[in-house]
Amino acid sequence: MTDDEGKLDTIYTEDEAAARLRITRRTAITLGKRYGCCSAYGRTVRFSEQDLLDLWQVLRVEAKEPRPVTVKAELPSASGVWLREYARKKRELHEERARLRKERETAARERRLEERRQAARARADTKAAKRAAVAAAKSEVKTAKHTDSETASQVETLDIRNRDPAYWTDERKHRLREEHIDRMKRWAPTVAADE
Repeated sequence: MTDDEGKLDTIYTEDEAAARLRITRRTAITLGKRYGCCSAYGRTVRFSEQDLLDLWQVLRVEAKEPRPVTVKAELPSASGVWLREYARKKRELHEERARLRKERETAARERRLEERRQAARARADTKAAKRAAVAAAKSEVKTAKHTDSETASQVETLDIRNRDPAYWTDERKHRLREEHIDRMKRWAPTVAADE
C-alpha cells in the first residue's frame, strides 16, 4: 500500500471537506449530492479523498467562452500631443479654480475682519459714551456740591455753642437738623466701605 492509496482512504466530514475545497459547508453538501461525490447516511454526509478530487474537477470546469480582452484606450495621435494638451488644459482649469477660491476666501476673511473692527469701534464708542456720561454726572454732583457750599457760605453759619434760647429759632433748628442729616449721609458710605 503506497502513500497515495492511504490518502485516498481518508474520510472527511462536511466541515473538513469545505475547508479543504475553500467553499462553504452548505455548498460542499449540495455539490456532493448533485454530482454523487459523497456518502450520505441520513443527515450525515462524509467525503472521501477521491470525492474531494472529483468535486475539485467539477469546480474547475472550463469556461464555455474565452475571457474577454481588456480594451485599451487609443490616443488620437501616436505622439501623445492630445494627451499633453488635455493635461495642460486640466491643470489650467484647476489653477483658475484655486485662484478664484483663494480670492473668495480672502474677501470673506477681509469682510470678517472689517466686521470685527466695526464691532470693536462700536464697543469703544459705547465705553467712551458711558465714561462721558459718568464724568458728566460727577461734574454735576461737584457743581451741585460747590453751589451748595457757596450758598451755605453765603447763609449764616450756625453757632452750635450758643446757648441762648432766643438764638434758636425754628428756622435755625431746622437747618441744624438738615446739616446733621447731611453729615450722617456723607459719613455712612465710608463706614460701610471700612467694614
